[in-house]
Amino acid sequence: MATLVLSTVGRSLGGPVGGIVGSFIGAQIDSSLLGGGRRREVGRTANLAVQSSAYGEAIPRLFGTMRVAGNLVWTAGIDEHSTSSGGGKRGSATASYAYSASFAVLLSARLVEGVGRVWADGKLLRDAAGAWLTPVTMRLHTGGDGQAPDPLIIAAEGVGGAPAYRGLAYAVFEDLPLADYGNRIPNLTFELIAAGSDAGAVIADLAPEGVAVAGPFAAFGGFAAAQSGSVRDQLGQLTELYDLRYVDDGMTLRVTAGPAAGPVIADADLGSHDGSTPHEARSEVRGAAGQLDDAVAIAFHDPSRDYQPGLQRAVRRPGAQRVAQFEIAAALGADVAKGLAATLLARRSAARVGASFRLPPRALGLRAGVAVQREGDATAWSVRRWTFSNFVSELAVERRPLRLAAAAVADAGRVHNAGDVAAGPTTLHVLDLPPLFGEVATGPRLWVAAAGASPGWRRSGVALSLDGGETYAGAGEIGAPSVIGTTVSVLAAGSDDRWDRAARVEVALLAPAMWLEARSEAAVLAGANLAVIGDEIVQFANVEPLGGGRFVLSTLLRGRRGSAVTAHSAGARFVLLDPERLLAIDVGSDIAGRTLRLRATGTGDGALPPVLIALAGNALRPLPPAFARVGADGGDAVFAWTRRSRGGFAWSDGVDAPLAEASERYLVELSVAAVVRRSITVTAPSWRYTATERAVDGATPGVTVALAVSQLGDLAGPAARTTLIMP
Repeated sequence: MATLVLSTVGRSLGGPVGGIVGSFIGAQIDSSLLGGGRRREVGRTANLAVQSSAYGEAIPRLFGTMRVAGNLVWTAGIDEHSTSSGGGKRGSATASYAYSASFAVLLSARLVEGVGRVWADGKLLRDAAGAWLTPVTMRLHTGGDGQAPDPLIIAAEGVGGAPAYRGLAYAVFEDLPLADYGNRIPNLTFELIAAGSDAGAVIADLAPEGVAVAGPFAAFGGFAAAQSGSVRDQLGQLTELYDLRYVDDGMTLRVTAGPAAGPVIADADLGSHDGSTPHEARSEVRGAAGQLDDAVAIAFHDPSRDYQPGLQRAVRRPGAQRVAQFEIAAALGADVAKGLAATLLARRSAARVGASFRLPPRALGLRAGVAVQREGDATAWSVRRWTFSNFVSELAVERRPLRLAAAAVADAGRVHNAGDVAAGPTTLHVLDLPPLFGEVATGPRLWVAAAGASPGWRRSGVALSLDGGETYAGAGEIGAPSVIGTTVSVLAAGSDDRWDRAARVEVALLAPAMWLEARSEAAVLAGANLAVIGDEIVQFANVEPLGGGRFVLSTLLRGRRGSAVTAHSAGARFVLLDPERLLAIDVGSDIAGRTLRLRATGTGDGALPPVLIALAGNALRPLPPAFARVGADGGDAVFAWTRRSRGGFAWSDGVDAPLAEASERYLVELSVAAVVRRSITVTAPSWRYTATERAVDGATPGVTVALAVSQLGDLAGPAARTTLIMP
């Protein structure tokens, strides 16, 4: 059992965070300061993973390499940045907002050497090589006694109001973008590198003058003295787990790892008397077996798992009922923690046996904390306390284990590192499409899909230029990746009025995490699995995964939403149209026909060229009519067609589709022998072609003519083209 002797004669030992103990009288060691007996639970670890801004929160003193959150001690507030784009005739302006924050986080109450990795809301922000995975401006102040205030804090608070936080290590973030964190300051944790990595270094730092540290001490990865209170509380974890011994010789308190070596007690020295009354040589006591710990568990921080909490146990017998659990704010390997638990369990089991040795005055040199051994006896004993009275020196001792536990092998468990890689560049697709999801656009609309090949890609902003790339304005942000890729095989042209059950097309997706799922034909007819191949909108029911991000799509519907059915070669773009993952950008009607430039503004996108698109305004264009036909009425010919609407693709009322335009108008062109003979605008889905006009144009019975019909709105829709034999 560890013994903590914390005094010198007639002197009070204070410390930088509260002192080890009070004062002691004479040479008596008051071991009751540790509770007199075993402590069932060492003080709990402060939460090192949650950033705080509470006044009076304890500041950790860091040793070795440790991951901590620290305290938010200064902020300039959250800044709002707004940009607008669009507007014009029947178009609405789009206002985009972005937020950033500048702030300081206090990290350690002692000097640090540097910072390794940094996490934001649990996701890696800075890797072990020092590379930031998103654009960040951070300055680390290591905590030197002469450090100057940060220039950003000076600019905000003035020279006289900017604290330097001397002796405290802290980090300052300047204009950290907050979009990835719900527009709030994220919980930041830091892998800090600090002065020593063993118990001796901690004691040397925390203890006051008059304490000598004598190694060697077992090393650990890092330690955070993060609790408030006295030095005794700070060192209690280390004392119990590492069997630290504090030996007071009256002038110096010497700290060692394990009991200091002591002499062998000769049998002739056992027993003494005060001149008249003899005393018993030794007595021994044994604790009840039911009071022994069945297991010891140690909670710690595991560097192999990004310093996540770990727990290792050593069990004396199965079905443990009495478990002593210790929580240590130290970075330990799982094997080391399990070995500590096994060693502590062995020490506690051996300490079940205690004894009292009575010795003559010449044994006064044996003090609490040393180890003794009886002559001819292999059992080792630790001196727990001693008294001297009537010329009798009495040692209260407890047995130590005959052998230490063997080296332990432990399973540290797995750590999930999603997001702990660079975001990588963004792949951007800009789509000028007909209305997709039941809305009627009042101005030209672009749909933007974005994703990254890297597993670390999370989001990207989109900037738009209307002046040939001279200036860009923020157009919005894409917070989730679309499923995008390219075709690997050829997709031949087909028909837009029936299921295509023969065609198959293979696509390769951009990232391994992307996936496509088969849907029933009923679900497809209701709108599922809508995608763009090239510029054609398609739907698919069957999906065959091939592995490696490749899928074969079949049972297709072609030319959806009024798009043109075309053939597609290998390498055509593929975008799954999910409204939750697409960015809609409304622009003014006055820029229809102009070439726009859009670029991604995410991490790693600075060198990417912009995406150019000639704005056709397909969101405003009426759909081409369907089912063109011709009949005879006397000598006249009557052409008719069925109107389709960009305002909805479901036949909801069983009568007609909504008009979705200010008025109903059609442009009709009739060609004979490849020459346009008639061009006329009508206000109904039919046109009477008189006998006189037919004779003039040569459209006599039996002649084949070409008919093109476009519905007119703010913009002309694509033409429905067909050839007909005149009646």
